[in-house]
Amino acid sequence: MTYKVLAALALLFLFGCGGGSGGGGNDLLPPVADQPPAQGSRILGMDIKEVPSVTYDLAYDEAAAMGVREVSVPLVWAELEPMVGSYVNDLPATIEAYYPLKTGGLTLVLRPLDTPGPSLPTELVGLNFDNAAVIAAFENFLIHLHGQLPTLNASGKLKAIHVGNEIGAHLGSDAAKWAQWKTFFDAAKVKIETLWGTEIVVSSIIQFSDLNDTGKRAEYLNLLPSLDSATLTYYPLKSNFTMHAPSVVATDFNLMVSTISDKPILLQECGYPSSSINNSSELLQADFVSAVFDAWDTHRDHINLIDFAWQYDVVESQVDQWVLDFGMSGQPNENAFKQYLWTLGLKNYDTTEKLAMQRLRDELQAREWGL
Repeated sequence: MTYKVLAALALLFLFGCGGGSGGGGNDLLPPVADQPPAQGSRILGMDIKEVPSVTYDLAYDEAAAMGVREVSVPLVWAELEPMVGSYVNDLPATIEAYYPLKTGGLTLVLRPLDTPGPSLPTELVGLNFDNAAVIAAFENFLIHLHGQLPTLNASGKLKAIHVGNEIGAHLGSDAAKWAQWKTFFDAAKVKIETLWGTEIVVSSIIQFSDLNDTGKRAEYLNLLPSLDSATLTYYPLKSNFTMHAPSVVATDFNLMVSTISDKPILLQECGYPSSSINNSSELLQADFVSAVFDAWDTHRDHINLIDFAWQYDVVESQVDQWVLDFGMSGQPNENAFKQYLWTLGLKNYDTTEKLAMQRLRDELQAREWGL
């Protein structure tokens, strides 16, 4: 939101001292800036991060106190099932023990396909997603995962299960790949609804930039009828990993809503770095937060959830690993990519706050969030 200096009290004093002719001076008062609409049914999410001096549990409670009511957990298929039928249950056990006791809802982001590409058990690597063996193995993975989460399943805290993250990065504009993914997704959705019920939101996540790509957009719109929601990640990046100005947010949100008119929209990730390497700053990051809330006010009937990425900056070693995972090592924009991921937090790694965190509080307070 653009921060305006309101002079209503001073004007009230001026005109109340007999300045006008005829009727009461109140008729001469300028209109006070509109109060933004209250929270309503909108859901605020956040990517919770722990840092050395703040445990995950403390970080979760800190976010919940602000009004955050949704968090997500990524589940990479190849990490939880490195070989077909050989399951690693540590993370599901943690989910089962922790999240049913917390205040907010939980989204599981299953990643058989992620931004860098497919993530399949060893025996399935190289097979297409519509291969019967791939579909059967993922259905069995879902059955196993469901069996690991009885308390969560009964708690009502599990709200959404997304299958595939930023899928367009791998599928591109290839109609055959999108058709293969649709076959895989449709089978997974049927199995999820059989196990968890039809009240769970099931979708695949795309990047906002896919809507600006004619080929990807057409293929995504073919997939969209299969999805319960249109779920996107939103970072206003240029191709060289510098940032568009926060002023683009209004136009971008208009594009989302005009392109996707018949499905609820979820922004599963929404963020803006603070590094000068990305042509940004703490102030621009804070202005981005305000711009997002302004645009959300306009489209609050269409956009159900926005999940800010992320709460704290992450440790440098994690970012270095992501540089490798995404194939950016040695690339011309490697440093800009690294700084983008390294400075997305609303707080620094040392827990000091950036301007964006206070701006977020201000925007929430203005909308009576959680009241």
